[in-house]
Amino acid sequence: MSDQAAGLRAYANQRRDKATLVTIGHPTPQAVTATCERLASLSGLAWETLPLAVGEVTAAQRSSPHWGIWVATGAEGLQRAYRELKQWSQRERLPRLLVIRDPASAGDMPLGNLVDTARRFLAVELVVDPAEWLAQTRPSSERRS
Repeated sequence: MSDQAAGLRAYANQRRDKATLVTIGHPTPQAVTATCERLASLSGLAWETLPLAVGEVTAAQRSSPHWGIWVATGAEGLQRAYRELKQWSQRERLPRLLVIRDPASAGDMPLGNLVDTARRFLAVELVVDPAEWLAQTRPSSERRS
């Protein structure tokens, strides 16, 4: 029975419109899966991630409003995310970024300082809540009431 259900889910995912989340950093497979599933449940789209390397941004990626940044756990993860934000913000005008975290530790890590620091010193807006991020990045014609 579960094989049939898995097959039906896979078929439904193939039929969905797709969206791409351009990612800064290297999220874990668990974080990618959890983030894409959460975005899919909120938007009705099938999400996939596209990791970036500095200097390799295409025009399509640059024009996308759907960007995220991987923030690993602990102080080192916060520092790495800030360094990557700083590096990217010097090269690109970054859109609003969704914070991507490991689902097992998502609630354990306070992100207020990173969010505030990115906004104040780098002019980069980080959004922790996927629903809020989607509402802000979706064109107004696609927003749900």
